[in-house]
Amino acid sequence: MKTAGQLLGRVNAQPGNQNRLFAEISSWGFGDLFKSQFVDHLVKSATFQTRSLTNNEELTKIIIQRAPASLAIAIPSMALGWVTAMIVACLVAYYRGRLLDRIGVFLSVLGMCVPYLAFMIYGQWLMFKIAPTHAYGIFYRANVYVPIGITVLAGLGGSVRFYRTVIMDEIHRDYVRTARAKGAPLTAVLFKHVLRNCMLPILTNLVLAIPFLMMGNLLAETYFGIPGLGDLLLSSINGRDEPILNGLVFLTAVIYSLGLLVTDLSYAFFDPRIRLQ
Repeated sequence: MKTAGQLLGRVNAQPGNQNRLFAEISSWGFGDLFKSQFVDHLVKSATFQTRSLTNNEELTKIIIQRAPASLAIAIPSMALGWVTAMIVACLVAYYRGRLLDRIGVFLSVLGMCVPYLAFMIYGQWLMFKIAPTHAYGIFYRANVYVPIGITVLAGLGGSVRFYRTVIMDEIHRDYVRTARAKGAPLTAVLFKHVLRNCMLPILTNLVLAIPFLMMGNLLAETYFGIPGLGDLLLSSINGRDEPILNGLVFLTAVIYSLGLLVTDLSYAFFDPRIRLQ
């Protein structure tokens, strides 16, 4: 078949089609571009107006309902994990080569070797032994403490190793030795001077955790029965709920892009040598 007419003739010749197919010159113009299905799908995805194929519920309502559960886990986990990792990393970096540094590095590497799923399995098993009602679900407010603690503990090893490497480049500079020689307290030297001078790579590393502020921890929410956005993402993948899946992926991309923009703008605050042009 060389022409569209031959194709239509062959299709219409089939029993039951009864010449239902026909061809004509379209009157479509450039102004009809914004009335196309593609533009309509793009606008609905960008404004989160897509609806679930399962229950026809709008994505914006789903986000409003599930976002608080994800934020209740993600924000404390990121904050506690960052503060704890920075304190430990500063201490082990300051006492480089000593017993405290060796123990800290050993425990950090050991924590990096243990899979995240293993932390959740044994953590939940321990909670079932101690307090079974707080090991699953969100019936009690204290139930969020378990996934938060496990998330902080699981990510502590890698964070301490990274922050220790960054701080090591600053901890033995001349201004640190001068400050210590003048009698400046250790806490002021570490958390006021050293951290300020090595905040650029630390800020860049923190951006990687920004999408979890809205998406939550997919594995933790699913494993501990937390009805957040991470659990919704996994259920959408399993149920092939494409509109919800596309909306959540787009939301993650927007949050990540905004995080990168804010990080780049904050460079000028922490480093006087950087200026916005």
